[in-house]
Amino acid sequence: RLQLGLDHTLVVLNSLVNADGSTPEKNQNKVVITLINLEYESNRQFYGANLAFAQQQVRVNPPVVFNLDLIISAQFDDYAESLKLLSLIAGFFQENPGLSRNSFPTMPASLPNLSVEIESSNSSKTHNLWTALGAKYLPSIMYKVRQVPIQGKQIQLANQAISDTSSGVEL
Repeated sequence: RLQLGLDHTLVVLNSLVNADGSTPEKNQNKVVITLINLEYESNRQFYGANLAFAQQQVRVNPPVVFNLDLIISAQFDDYAESLKLLSLIAGFFQENPGLSRNSFPTMPASLPNLSVEIESSNSSKTHNLWTALGAKYLPSIMYKVRQVPIQGKQIQLANQAISDTSSGVEL
C-alpha cells in the first residue's frame, strides 16, 4: 500500500475457489495468499520448554513446527496489473527473506522469525497444482515459510522458583 500510495488493502488471505467451484468475490482485483500445504517439521531442536511464570518454573510440551507452502496469486482484471503486483511481491521478499519482530513490530509475539523463500516449480508441477486446487491458472508465485512454531500453553509440570540460597548451596 505504501509503495503504491493506496489507502485500501490489495492483499487477502483466502482460498482460490469456493466449495461450489466459483471464484470468491473478495478475491476480485486482489493479491490472494492461499495455504496449499502444511508440512510438519520433524527435525526437533528443542524437546521441552521451561518458562518463568508467577514465581514458578513451568514445563510445557515443545512447540510443533511447520513449514507452510503458500501460493500468492494476482487476480486482477488487467493482466499487466497482475504482473506488476507479483513483481512488487517478489521484490519485497527478495529484500526481506527473513521477517522478524524487529523489522515488523506488528508480527505476533509467537512468531519470533520467519524465513521465506521462493519455491521453484516446473510447468508440469504448476499445472497439477492448479488442477488440484480446482482453479483456473492465475499469475502466481509459490513461497515456503519455514519453521512456524505452534505452542500451546498447557502446563505439564510446575516447580516453585528457588529464591533463598542462604544455605550456601546454589542451584
